[in-house]
Amino acid sequence: MSDQPNNAHETREARVDELGRTYAAALLSGDEVAAEIVIREAMEAGFTTPEIDDEIIAPALWLVGELWERGDISIADEHVATEISLRVLALQREAQRVVGARGLHRVMLAAPAGELHIVALRMVGNLLRDAGYRVVMLGPDVPAHALAACARRHRPDVVCLTSTMPGGAERMLVSIHEVQQSWPSAGFVIGGRALTSRLRPRPGIDVCARVSEAVEAVDAVVQRADLN
Repeated sequence: MSDQPNNAHETREARVDELGRTYAAALLSGDEVAAEIVIREAMEAGFTTPEIDDEIIAPALWLVGELWERGDISIADEHVATEISLRVLALQREAQRVVGARGLHRVMLAAPAGELHIVALRMVGNLLRDAGYRVVMLGPDVPAHALAACARRHRPDVVCLTSTMPGGAERMLVSIHEVQQSWPSAGFVIGGRALTSRLRPRPGIDVCARVSEAVEAVDAVVQRADLN
């Protein structure tokens, strides 16, 4: 019989214990930033809100209460810990709201005709999925007319395009134009080494220099569209 389930359980318990101890230490030192970082790490690790509340925040507050009752910390220390936890809970709810709002938006990703390098594009797709967006991945070498047809069918809020090969900037411009004719509501986030000065940011088009900035770039395009 495989012991993988037990190992997974032990790994999870060890992670919960680590996060719980770090969170409690942050409360006792009055470090709100450190407390927020712990909860963000828990959320990024896939822990649900009830799990975070029951297994990380609540035990830390119980510890704070016990230390106060024993006289090991002051009532002021207890109040600081409580206030930090209240703000962290608000942060947690806001993060949930943001993820929920992203789930209302679709992002389509593709590389224009002739572009075969899409490792970075797939990394962006994974980040966007994890952030809560609905992702449609078309992959490499997508002709402009096919991209436009898919945009008309899937109705994305944002189209992400990448190009690294010589001449890619021109093909990207053609793709953008075709999509704009077919589905004018789409905004664009573009990236890749083939970009030139012709593809600087402009209304409805953001240039993303790093994979790690993709979610922020898509957020910005969506928010501007929502305001219009």
